[in-house]
Amino acid sequence: MDSDADPDKLRRRFLHAGMTVLARDGYSGFKQAAVCTEAGVTTGAFYHSFRNWKAFESALIAHWRLEATDRLVESARSVTDPRDRIDALTHIALNLPHDAERAIRSWASVDATVFEALTEVESARRDAIAEMGVELFGRELAGRLASTAMLLLTGFENSAQPSMDDFSWAIHGITATALAMVDERQQSE
Repeated sequence: MDSDADPDKLRRRFLHAGMTVLARDGYSGFKQAAVCTEAGVTTGAFYHSFRNWKAFESALIAHWRLEATDRLVESARSVTDPRDRIDALTHIALNLPHDAERAIRSWASVDATVFEALTEVESARRDAIAEMGVELFGRELAGRLASTAMLLLTGFENSAQPSMDDFSWAIHGITATALAMVDERQQSE
């Protein structure tokens, strides 16, 4: 059975195409024709997979949340060493689909449903970062570090001229500073 005949594979193909179009063309270029072209299939196949464009948008946002938050958080939680877990979170932050997320942030400014989903994703990310940092940093500092990490991420993704080098430097810097505080505290005990 080829991928066009398998409805689940075809839906996934459209969802991946949607993320690619968002990343490449931004929200202003996020159109059905562009998604169909990227997926390499017709609009008929699109309507075989989704009732309408709004249903596709909802599925795409759910797909983004699953792939760029829920699954990544689950994988980070499986890391048992607390320092390795912080490294895993840093790796995740640096490798998110930033261009697509930038477009989703733009989309959220004009769509209340997407805004709500974005708010939920940001909250889930912040809560997960804080939860995974408690063992090393304690509850209060872990919460502050999680908020700081989210501010760095949203600032990077909202920047008119985002610099991955600057974002990486900031994330690594805050992490190194926090870990140095832990080391200093442990040495004084």
